[in-house]
Amino acid sequence: MRPSGAAKNRLATMSSRDVGKRLAYFMTVAALVSLAFAQAQTTAPAVPASIRPLFDRALAYYRQGDADSAIKVFDEVIRLQPTFARAYILRGSAYALRSEHEKALADFNRAIQIDSRNAAAYCDRADLEQHSLGRPQDALADYDRAIRLAPKFQRAYFNRAICFLERHDYNRAIADFTRSIQLVPNDLSAYGSRAYAYAKQGDRTRALADAKVAIKLKPSQIPLARVTDLGLRAKTYQILGQPKLALRDFREAIRIIPSRGIAYEDLAWFLATCPQEGFRNGAEAVSAATKACELSHSKRSGCYDTLAAAYAEAGDFDQAVKYEKQSLKDSS
Repeated sequence: MRPSGAAKNRLATMSSRDVGKRLAYFMTVAALVSLAFAQAQTTAPAVPASIRPLFDRALAYYRQGDADSAIKVFDEVIRLQPTFARAYILRGSAYALRSEHEKALADFNRAIQIDSRNAAAYCDRADLEQHSLGRPQDALADYDRAIRLAPKFQRAYFNRAICFLERHDYNRAIADFTRSIQLVPNDLSAYGSRAYAYAKQGDRTRALADAKVAIKLKPSQIPLARVTDLGLRAKTYQILGQPKLALRDFREAIRIIPSRGIAYEDLAWFLATCPQEGFRNGAEAVSAATKACELSHSKRSGCYDTLAAAYAEAGDFDQAVKYEKQSLKDSS
């Protein structure tokens, strides 16, 4: 079906729009799932011996990307140790993976009530405020608080950099990404993200230099972290003009954890909007975007945005306009 004049006007910018918010959201997910792997950067209390086996089992589920099982076991951990803040933080992170934002927020708030100096709780609450609850000023305040509490907390700098990136404040984003790299020199995500920020500034030399470093760094072997690393490396390959390798990483991320909606969404966006025409595939993009919406229970406007782009590439402009309108409605 051919588009109407109005549809043409609406869809003309779809493939060329600034994708900063999409990338920022993805990087926030990447940062959020790293919670379980960065406790040494904060002063997190030790896990009580009485719940250690149960806690380790919940953490293992979480690292595998099995949010449902993780939540069930963390429920039991919290029943046994109702004042253990770290359990609330991790359960909140698992709720965030399921796009259950209000439950995640309640857990982060409870963790802060128990331990008002817990930097991880403030950092993760900020992620939700920035990208799911539409409260950017509260988010920035929480990132700042996390950094004051734990000046060497790399993830807080990384997440705050994403916050600045979404605001198009590239100088402050780059400064925080740089501090993040100083604290954890082999972080693929930080190099890839700083490359994107440099690219947005028009500094192609520095963008390419960071991208080349990023693709040499190995993704994590832990499944949940590996999926996010692969997604970020794929975006780095796009900066370098290597779409074949980007597509490989997008597909591998889905193979590792088929239940990750953001992985399907990123594949769909690539297939719908890749500048190299030979890599676009409208039909597969629609299939992947539909799967992403199903897995997220359509709780994110980005899913509809991606589905709109996919239908546009497939030539179904009526459906594209329908879902683009839905995306704008949900994000307003």
